Amino acid sequence: MVKIGASILSANYGYLKDEVKKVEKAGIDFIHIDMMDGHFVPNLSMGIGISKYIKNITNLPTDVHLMVENPDLFIPILADDADMITFHIETCRFPFRTINLIKESDSKPIVALNPSTPIDTVEYILGELYAVLVMTVEPGFSGQKFITPMLKKIDNLKNIILKEGYGTKIFVDGGINSETAPKAVEAGADVLIASSAIYKNENIEEAVRTLRASAKFKK
Repeated sequence: MVKIGASILSANYGYLKDEVKKVEKAGIDFIHIDMMDGHFVPNLSMGIGISKYIKNITNLPTDVHLMVENPDLFIPILADDADMITFHIETCRFPFRTINLIKESDSKPIVALNPSTPIDTVEYILGELYAVLVMTVEPGFSGQKFITPMLKKIDNLKNIILKEGYGTKIFVDGGINSETAPKAVEAGADVLIASSAIYKNENIEEAVRTLRASAKFKK
């Protein structure tokens, strides 16, 4: 079954505990935390203390998505409060070193690819990763439209993973809703991350239920 993560980027930060509890009650699989530095992406969001706060209020797994220029600086600080740590290959000079740093911290390493970043940038590290996160919008802001050509990228990545016999999962983040979710899953996605489709809905339980139902027919 396809797993679904709730990105709190579109949550009401003034009531963050309640917002987390709502998706927890709705049966979400994990919490996705976007940390932005205003340099790698043109936005600032969520300091390093947020992951610890989230860990203290839920038993759900957490995925900390580092949209920052130097992820290696943050990984040791976040290690105790992140089940998964995602970094962007575009920011990393020594990816094997970064992956090992995450593994040594007992977290699962995920590498993210921006829409224009080719798959071959992660060719030699695929077997070392828990997952590859395919960005289906430009990173930095919630509520953007799904970039349709990324479906081909997901499909190509899936074929490589299957051909090589890796267990690497494919996460997809950006513009995920009940219309785009089945397309991403058909292309090869194992995990979907949604923000606006969940938190901009008045009935969060219904939003999660609808999203999960739309992604059920995984190949």
